[in-house]
Amino acid sequence: MALIQISDPDSTPDIKKQFSVGIDLGTSNSLIAESINKDVKFFESDKSKLIPSVVYESEKKIYVGDTTKLNSIKSIKRLMGLSSQEVSSLDIDNFNLDLSNDLPYVVINEQKKTAPEISSLILSHLCNLAMKQKESPVDSAVITVPAYFNDIQRQATKLAAEMANIKVLRLISEPTAAAIAYGIDDTKDGNFVVYDFGGGTFDVSVLSIKKGVYKVLSTKGDTHLGGDDIDSLISKYLVKTFKTTEKLPTRELINISKDIKHQLYKNDIAINDEYNIKLSIDDFNKIISSLIDRTINIFDTAINDSLLPQKDIQNIILVGGSSRLKIISEKIREKYSIAILDHLNPDTVVAMGAAIQAEILSGNSKDDLLLLDVLPLSLGIETYGGLSEKVITRNTPIPTSSEKTFTTFKDGQTKMMINIVQGEREDVTECIPLGEFTLLEIPPLVAGAARIIVRFQVDADGLLTVSAREQTVNKETLIQIKPSHGLSPEKIQEMLSSSNTLAEEDKNYRLLRENIVEAERAIYAIEEAIKSDGNELLKSDELCRVNDSISYLKEAVTTNDIAEIRDAINKLEQTCEFYVERRMNNSIKSLIAGKDINDII
Repeated sequence: MALIQISDPDSTPDIKKQFSVGIDLGTSNSLIAESINKDVKFFESDKSKLIPSVVYESEKKIYVGDTTKLNSIKSIKRLMGLSSQEVSSLDIDNFNLDLSNDLPYVVINEQKKTAPEISSLILSHLCNLAMKQKESPVDSAVITVPAYFNDIQRQATKLAAEMANIKVLRLISEPTAAAIAYGIDDTKDGNFVVYDFGGGTFDVSVLSIKKGVYKVLSTKGDTHLGGDDIDSLISKYLVKTFKTTEKLPTRELINISKDIKHQLYKNDIAINDEYNIKLSIDDFNKIISSLIDRTINIFDTAINDSLLPQKDIQNIILVGGSSRLKIISEKIREKYSIAILDHLNPDTVVAMGAAIQAEILSGNSKDDLLLLDVLPLSLGIETYGGLSEKVITRNTPIPTSSEKTFTTFKDGQTKMMINIVQGEREDVTECIPLGEFTLLEIPPLVAGAARIIVRFQVDADGLLTVSAREQTVNKETLIQIKPSHGLSPEKIQEMLSSSNTLAEEDKNYRLLRENIVEAERAIYAIEEAIKSDGNELLKSDELCRVNDSISYLKEAVTTNDIAEIRDAINKLEQTCEFYVERRMNNSIKSLIAGKDINDII
């Protein structure tokens, strides 16, 4: 019996709104926020909205957001969904990596962890912050991802959330989230281009906003282009130019480079007295010019793909900490006569949009907002000769589905290997392998006679399901795509079963808060019931016993002892069982009073 279900049949029950949050899982920093009537509140740590995406483990204790720990894991987002081969080709110095297997592992205190496992620690930490400040467990979340994340990277993000015990309402693209924040703020329709330059990724999305419908027209990006790359360029320049930096550890050199970059957000000169470094904004711009030019080229491509004339674009929105660089707005203004919007904090605007979307999707808001995102990269299968045949092309609005008919290559062929890939190149070796499966029991016909229909379905999160069916025997095989170089179902289950994403005290705190919430709901339900019909259905001694049980539970809540609270809830339920039965009987009597039996049956 659940006491929360007790309510007056003639009254509207009090419905507690879900505690739903928006999470910006960033490369350098992450944020978590809640929207109430579009008023966004951030959950802070040490008076900062920005929580460093840094993980450190020592003696089985997890530290998240602590930048003071040596050998901590930073920028883990850059590894999400990548194979060891892909990681080996990148300039990454933030990790101690084990690339001996197909899947890359980060070595932390002699333990090997995957990128989703480490990301889950960050997500858990964020939800714990929110839970402690709100004094309520997080019910659900909208999590942002780079617009140019492929299917594997989106799957990895969902897996991280699952390991953190987070119910994901939706994955939304970071530029789209930013547009939501600006759309709500300015309450105007039009076409917008979002330039999103973060710590590890770069995205451009072109959106049309009209009467609450956010339609992505095109998207382009690079998941390995961001502020980290700027820091790397600066550090190489410092070693080459200033002898005082030659023998510095990589981590310290990167920290100095970050500080120089941050100084040049506002000043024309950056100075580090300790190592006698002085860098002008002009020299800085020369160092990073090739990288900034890459972002502008991507920006141009996204606009061209949207097929929008420049005159039809109202604003350019700058998002991400790296977008603060003066050279970016200067280069954009040189090429485009379009007004730039940057009055919202570029570090927080993505989380704001995610929080607003979470409020709507959770049912906490009466407002409606429709997102029509697009597929960032084409999806297809490998055909004979190692060619990629596209089934769904990039920039197709999602959710979507499409199918194509294929046939056999050899006489008597009874099975077909279907290799799913993502990318724009004709050569499958130049595309991203997503997964493969085999369609069996194909009739042994002459080559070209069989008809195999391959169907691709992409959901609102951008996640892919593929099915193949032979028309003659109607034999069908269906899979949800998982990374071909990634985690096996067995490994995923093992990680979920053994994941210890919450520190022990956080686990206990969550359990305590859940029991306190249950106790408060039970107390509220009984007290409201007594106000409604207590005098009618309860004798004076019965009412005393019920009130005593309520008082006992209220006292138990103040102890913060889980066992004591649990015991008091059970005692209240037992004490009120007869009252629940009387209320139920009374409700039934009121419903059938004065009615013919035939009208009821």
